[in-house]
Amino acid sequence: MAFDETGQATEIDHKVAICKRAFDLLVNKAGFLPEDIIFDLNILTIATGLPEHNNYAVNFIQGAKTVKEVCKGCHISGGLSNLSFSFRGLEKLREAFHSVFLYHAIQYGMDMGIVNAGKLPVYDDIEPELKDILEEVVWNKSKDG
Repeated sequence: MAFDETGQATEIDHKVAICKRAFDLLVNKAGFLPEDIIFDLNILTIATGLPEHNNYAVNFIQGAKTVKEVCKGCHISGGLSNLSFSFRGLEKLREAFHSVFLYHAIQYGMDMGIVNAGKLPVYDDIEPELKDILEEVVWNKSKDG
């Protein structure tokens, strides 16, 4: 997981620095094969009402891309339920959030995740207006989060 002596990584640069440091130790000192390394970059809760949380999905997605470039051969994972904790009780909305997030995160390098796959709607089947709103939130495109 992307944690170090200073705590949990929330920003892209911190996620990458932690993973690069661990990768170098695992590959160069401990003799691990890069393809045996799985980094969890911390999928964190978005749309909480706190502005500092608004970019967490973007940071994971962009961080996955950069870690895959810097740590050639590694894998990226994450626990998806964290993303939508602020919508507990609204399961259909949470499931759609997860589908939208995964659609993009996979394209940027996410290899695996902890998710109830049986509850994920197909990205293309999400109602277009809802999908547009979720895209805006995942990519932090609005000024008010």
